[in-house]
Amino acid sequence: MGQDLLKLLLTPALIIAATLIQRRWASLFGGRLVGLPLTAASSLALLTFREGEGFAVQTAIATLSGQLAIAAFGLGYARTALTHRWPIALAAAVCSYVIAARILSLYDFSLPALEFLVPTGLAATLAAWPALTPREVRPMPWELPTRIVVATAMTTLVLACATLLGSRTIGLLASFPLFAALFAAYRQESAGGPAAVISLRAVVVGAFTSSVFFLTIASTLPNLGALAAFPLAAAATVFAHIAVNLFIHGSNPTDSCIGRMNERQLASRL
Repeated sequence: MGQDLLKLLLTPALIIAATLIQRRWASLFGGRLVGLPLTAASSLALLTFREGEGFAVQTAIATLSGQLAIAAFGLGYARTALTHRWPIALAAAVCSYVIAARILSLYDFSLPALEFLVPTGLAATLAAWPALTPREVRPMPWELPTRIVVATAMTTLVLACATLLGSRTIGLLASFPLFAALFAAYRQESAGGPAAVISLRAVVVGAFTSSVFFLTIASTLPNLGALAAFPLAAAATVFAHIAVNLFIHGSNPTDSCIGRMNERQLASRL
């Protein structure tokens, strides 16, 4: 009963807390705290409690590699959304994720290898991203309750399938950006493809922050234990979140293979 209650309350509590902190100290954090890996963090904490530290470390390593699958999802959607409606763009993104996750599942990458591959892959994804005029993407009016429902459902699914699927598969499953997929489809339907492209770029940028969390957990959990590793990972992730947002704040879009086109020109292609 206690584990079930913790499973149902931990993820919503983290999301609500991050939302309240963001509203109070938005300028300090320089970005949306709900972009932190709150769902994966709570799932990993619960897996540590239920399956043990060894299983959690392997899951963290798999989820770290899963950030590359997130990049494939985002780029697949972004490229397709410029010329097609959201059902086709979403299908292309899901296929991109599945292919990337399948390839990643075939190789047992070491942690040092992922330390190089993940940031390199994310940087290459952003370099290939369509050039758009940056602008603020407004949250959906029902974003918070939807995020809570989706996150709780994902956490429940991960915990239910963990033993059956194993740490590597469950780590890649937990990486799937379900809420980002829903948000992108909503943004494209209501505001056009460029709006979805802009919102998904933030997801790929956020994967840098998420990578710090999983890397810290995988590196410190065996030696420090959960009581020290998770607070350390949380602090490192928040610091990385601030640093990444300060680095990209006010940056201008760069060239891509689609060329220099502003948002109005891209919208005219839809």
